[in-house]
Amino acid sequence: MLKENVEKDHNNPSMKYRLFNPFRLFVGAFFGISILFTSLFGNYIITMFLFLIFLGKHRLWRRLMDRAISFWMMIPIGFIEFVFGVRIRVTGDLIDIDRPALIIMNHRTRLDWMYMWSALYQQNPWLITTNKISLKAQLRKLPGAGFGMAGAQYVFLERNMEIDKISFDQAIEYYKGMDRNYQLLLFPEGTDKSPWTTVKSTEYAKKNGLRQLKHVLYPRTTGFYHLLKKMRQLDYIDYIYDITIAYPYNIVQSEVELVLKGAGPREVHFNVRKIPISQVPHSEEDTGKWLLDKWLEKEELLESFYADPKPYNREFQVRQGEGVWCNIGFIYFVIASGYVSWYHGGIDRFVYRSWRQSTQRDNFI
Repeated sequence: MLKENVEKDHNNPSMKYRLFNPFRLFVGAFFGISILFTSLFGNYIITMFLFLIFLGKHRLWRRLMDRAISFWMMIPIGFIEFVFGVRIRVTGDLIDIDRPALIIMNHRTRLDWMYMWSALYQQNPWLITTNKISLKAQLRKLPGAGFGMAGAQYVFLERNMEIDKISFDQAIEYYKGMDRNYQLLLFPEGTDKSPWTTVKSTEYAKKNGLRQLKHVLYPRTTGFYHLLKKMRQLDYIDYIYDITIAYPYNIVQSEVELVLKGAGPREVHFNVRKIPISQVPHSEEDTGKWLLDKWLEKEELLESFYADPKPYNREFQVRQGEGVWCNIGFIYFVIASGYVSWYHGGIDRFVYRSWRQSTQRDNFI
């Protein structure tokens, strides 16, 4: 009986995902204000350490910034999962934090990259310190967050290939020079899947005698090939991670809906496929064909995903341990806070006691 009622609610348009209500308006506004002011404070932290660059301590600066910015990223991750209540589900292969890699993903909404942070955190919390993103250049101008993304050394793209080639080259040379293994996220489609971009993609398919795609846009191969070639030249790529993102319930297309309406997607699914770089062709023509084949595979995967009319049945086939690190982190928090609070009488007393014991050992030695 319960399942019948749930199914009835899902199939009733008037009952579907009541996203617009006064409370959600408050949540959206609170999210926007929190992101703005915390990012402004984060910018202050970034500028505090600029002296390291003047002293030539570029690698130390980079390590500190990666850590500091990842701490700030916990704020939007927390909002997305615990305030907006978005459920993030990850299936497929694990991303190796110790290897440089290129991540390619379909671009369904303007917020895919932010949900990606939660997916990375589920796999390994430290992945948010090694993830870099290629974004459109306009995002650099966002108050607060734009300065932070620039400090994170994200790649800002102008959608002008001659300019973007320089940006790609500069970024990969810098990542390599920092002696750190980053995983760079690229959206080969170049833009999110909106009604207008879908029409443009369909026109491109008709013009070039290609099949029309329903769930993804045709990828742009030139930028992908140039980036891949540069990473290979510097021996800075071991894997390509082919990630497919899907929204089984509702789709929230932009940050405007998230902030002004407080509307978030109910669930976001990620499917990860790990591809050794040795399996990727070298020539520009073969690389373009390889990328196109991957996008046709995405189309089939998403067609199968959305085939079930019941949203709660939509999922990718193989699921890994969902939210393992989130659960471990929560359990650790409960145990650690309970230990220092109840056994030691507070974290301050725990710190003092540990310090005294350490001092006594040093004196004894």
